[in-house]
Amino acid sequence: MKRTIITCVVLCGVAVAAVAADEKPAGQFKTMLSAGVSLTGGNSETLSANGALTTEGEKEGLGSVRVGLEAKYGESTVADVKDTTVETAKTYGNVKKTITPMTFGYIDGLILYDAIAKIDYRVTVGPGLGCYLLKDDQLTLSVEAGGSYVWDKLAGESENHLALRVAERCTYAPSGTVKFWQSAEYLPSVDELSDYMMTAELGAESAMSARMSLRVVLQDKYDSTPVPGLKNNDLALIAGISVSL
Repeated sequence: MKRTIITCVVLCGVAVAAVAADEKPAGQFKTMLSAGVSLTGGNSETLSANGALTTEGEKEGLGSVRVGLEAKYGESTVADVKDTTVETAKTYGNVKKTITPMTFGYIDGLILYDAIAKIDYRVTVGPGLGCYLLKDDQLTLSVEAGGSYVWDKLAGESENHLALRVAERCTYAPSGTVKFWQSAEYLPSVDELSDYMMTAELGAESAMSARMSLRVVLQDKYDSTPVPGLKNNDLALIAGISVSL
């Protein structure tokens, strides 16, 4: 497994370098490929790898799109005992349709797999309305509210329910080479408000060349009713290199 992951990361690095050398002008919609890996050896061996592919952009008067794929894997070996520490994958999408220059309707969706949290799958999808509280070339702050339907399979047991959804997202790009963003989402069950999920993300990206950037992201996921025996909160700090495709 370790050799396979290292090979994939190396091949991604080669692909990133090849694409970065091509100075094609970026389009209105921006696609980013990110990858990172960490290895240690000696008395203990550890491996962690992450990858992400995201596309986002906006067409004035029509709306915006933000979609992505993410995966993380980690393992440790101590005294010949191997343990998987991280194994997650998710795909997500948020599509906004402009109503007025500062308001929009949206559809938001997520598919999540997390082996350590015993989430065989979690699917959420639903519509809603939102507005921009701030919107200019440097700073954007939006809020959204609506409903989501949730399909879960946790530790082999399936369930589904209707949830409310409240979310916000802020992006700040003080220059063409630096970008910061922050987002949060709250999904309480309609039947029982004490049963809820919360996610948050804080990220920064700094350009190293015309196409390549250093990317650091802090992600937090909270489940008020996790699988028995597991903790409510999962925190991940992800760093890697991104390239604009």
